[in-house]
Amino acid sequence: MTASGFAGLRAADLALARGGRRLFAGLSFELGAGEVLLLVGPNGAGKSSLLRALLGLAPLAAGTLALAGETIRPRALCERALYQGHAAGAKGELTARENLALAAALDGTTAGDGDAALAAALDEVGLARQRDVETRRLSQGQKQRLALARFALALRARVRPLWLMDEPSAALDREGAALLQRMLDAHAAAGGAAIVATHLPIAPGAARVRELRVDAFAPRRAAPPAAAVPEPAGLAR
Repeated sequence: MTASGFAGLRAADLALARGGRRLFAGLSFELGAGEVLLLVGPNGAGKSSLLRALLGLAPLAAGTLALAGETIRPRALCERALYQGHAAGAKGELTARENLALAAALDGTTAGDGDAALAAALDEVGLARQRDVETRRLSQGQKQRLALARFALALRARVRPLWLMDEPSAALDREGAALLQRMLDAHAAAGGAAIVATHLPIAPGAARVRELRVDAFAPRRAAPPAAAVPEPAGLAR
């Protein structure tokens, strides 16, 4: 399925628990082509867990997912989505180019002009000079840019129409943040969609952006019973 073929995702009444604690319940949203959904809320609200649950990497306690109007299991999104979690998953002893080549093979974003495509993606994210540097020698910001190179490849190959990104702007400087926004704009303009968990503002210009406060679906704690107030002795009957 190409990015332009994304037909829409609907989540209804999702619930998820972790460590015996319910993170959220009754969470629903719809996502269409050209849209970016920002998952916001405090640490521990379940933003990262929601991304993982959408791919079947964390079990949902309740709820349904529908793609193009048809109910699906979360695992069905894996073939259509490109996911980047907190951990980049890059091997420190491999170079930036080698790590990107490995990721491209796993993501299915390798094009016929393999080496040229890898070089172009690294150049796009500002890592042309670091392409043959071992990843462990890169700064945190550079490692984050390497993670973005996966999405640059997917955008070129027009595959994986749904992007799931967990704190993609972490460790990025102003130029890197602008790069991220341009990539989201280009993805949305091509008919793709993205769900982004973030603490930092991301405001792509071309995409239709909405926010979903995950903590708004946290279970409400019952108010403690009011303590009995003894009547003054002079009012005793």
